[in-house]
Amino acid sequence: MPPPIRYKPPLPVRFKVPKGNIVPLEPNVQDVQLGKSLVAAQPHRITADQIELGRKILRRFMGRKGDFLVNVHATYSVTRKPQGVKMGKGKGAIDFFVARVPAGRVMFRIPSLNPFPGGYNPNFQAFTEIASKMPMATKIRQQYNVFPGNLSKGGGSK
Repeated sequence: MPPPIRYKPPLPVRFKVPKGNIVPLEPNVQDVQLGKSLVAAQPHRITADQIELGRKILRRFMGRKGDFLVNVHATYSVTRKPQGVKMGKGKGAIDFFVARVPAGRVMFRIPSLNPFPGGYNPNFQAFTEIASKMPMATKIRQQYNVFPGNLSKGGGSK
């Protein structure tokens, strides 16, 4: 009969994390920067597949030379047990990864220096297509430091 086990090495870290709460953005900290942005209007979890789908849509609209930023990353694992398995016997295997996105977080951003002066309204077709694929309400923001009063005085976009 073997002796009792006095030491058992720990299991390897599998990065299984609890569901937890989505921590909101700090108050009075602006996340919007220059350019066009797709901003989350509600806190939600976004899967890695949804982020990749948004990246593909932006790449299709922007082409090879267009640059854009993806500011959310799926780093939290979601576990699931196989279909038909009974309760108990530990936690399930990692099924997919998600990003916890608070309200007000910029998810996708197209940085651009200045718009064309005088009544230019950019086309947000890529952002509207991405917004339809997201699981929460989103807002499209456009931020430029060109003000209508500056254009007449010659201090507009240079």
